[in-house]
Amino acid sequence: MSEPVDTSLPRDPLEIAEKWLAEGRKVALATVVDTWGSAPRPAGSHLVIDADGNFQGSVSGGCVEGTVITEALDAIGSGTARTLDFGVADETAWKVGLSCGGRIRVHVGRLEGGQPSAHPQSLGGLLTLLNAARRARRPVVVATDLRDGTAQLIRREDEAPRGICEAVRVAFETGRSRHVEAAGQSLFLNAYLPQPRLVLIGAVHISQALVPMARIAGFPVEIIDPRTAFATPERFPDVTLHASWPQEVFAAQPLDARTALAALTHDPRIDDLPLQAALEAGCFYVGVLGSRKLREQRNERLRAAGVSRDLLGRIRSPIGLNISAANPAEIAVAVLAEVISASRSRSLTSPVHR
Repeated sequence: MSEPVDTSLPRDPLEIAEKWLAEGRKVALATVVDTWGSAPRPAGSHLVIDADGNFQGSVSGGCVEGTVITEALDAIGSGTARTLDFGVADETAWKVGLSCGGRIRVHVGRLEGGQPSAHPQSLGGLLTLLNAARRARRPVVVATDLRDGTAQLIRREDEAPRGICEAVRVAFETGRSRHVEAAGQSLFLNAYLPQPRLVLIGAVHISQALVPMARIAGFPVEIIDPRTAFATPERFPDVTLHASWPQEVFAAQPLDARTALAALTHDPRIDDLPLQAALEAGCFYVGVLGSRKLREQRNERLRAAGVSRDLLGRIRSPIGLNISAANPAEIAVAVLAEVISASRSRSLTSPVHR
C-alpha cells in the first residue's frame, strides 16, 4: 500500500513538484514501483528532484537516494525515463547502502510543466488534477507506462483502460500500488486514497497536547469547537481550526471512513451530534471523553436520535488505551495510540463514503 501522505504539510513530494513546476523549475519524479523483502519504503513512495539537485521525499530512507538523484538529473536533461534496480546482490546498490536485505525498483522520469492540456499524457501534466483530487479526499489511481513515462489519471467513476480493469478495481479497494503487465504494457498503478485524518471535537487542553503528536505520526488534524473563547489561533497555531458548530463544518466537509473522530468537550450539546455523524459515516475510529457512568446516559440520547445498538458498540469510551493516563498530555498519548491501533487493525478502504 502506498504510504499515506499528509498533503497539508509542505514536505509532500507531489505538492512540492507542482510548486516547483509553477516556478519554472525543471523537475523529475522518482517512484518506487516494486519491492521485495525488507525494502525500506513501500511501492508508490516518491522523491522529487529539480535540476539543481534539490529534493524532497524518499524512495529508500536514504540508502539509494544519491544514485537516484544522479539518474534524475540525467532524465531531466535527456527527457528519457528509466527504471533502476537496487538490491543486496547488486554491487552498486551495496555501495550506496541498501544493506537491509531487500530489493527495490525505482522509476525515474522528467515531469512536464504547464497546463494539463499541454501534456495530457504526462504525470507532470496531470499533477494539478492529481493534487486537487488528493486535497478534496477523492480516491484516484494513476497508471504510468514504465517504458516512456506516459500516465493516465483514473477516477473511481471512470472506465479503466482495457486489460487493467480488475487491477484498477483492486487498487481502489485495497489502496495497494503495484506493477502490472497488461496488453503488452508494463504499467505501474499508484493508488492515492484519502489520507487518514483526525478530527477533534473540542479546543481543550488534551487537544493542545494531541495536535503536535498526531501531526508527527502523520495524521492531518482539524479542531471543531463553537466556543470562540476556546477555539482561538493563539491557543492552536498552525492547525485547521473551526470556531463553528460541528454540523456546520460537516455540511461542507463530510466525515468519511478514513477519518478518526475524538469528542473531548464533556458537553453533550457539542459532542453528541459529531458522534452520531461519525458512526453513520463509518469513521474508522470514534472515541469520546467521559466516564463509564456517563456512557449509558449518552447511549440513551443517541438511541433516541436513531442510532442503532450495533453502531453504539463502536464508540471507544472511556477514550484511549488504558495506560492509567492522568493528565492531558498522557491522555493525548493514550488517544493517539488507540487511533493508530484502529487505523492499522481495520481496513481503511471501506466504500461507505464513496
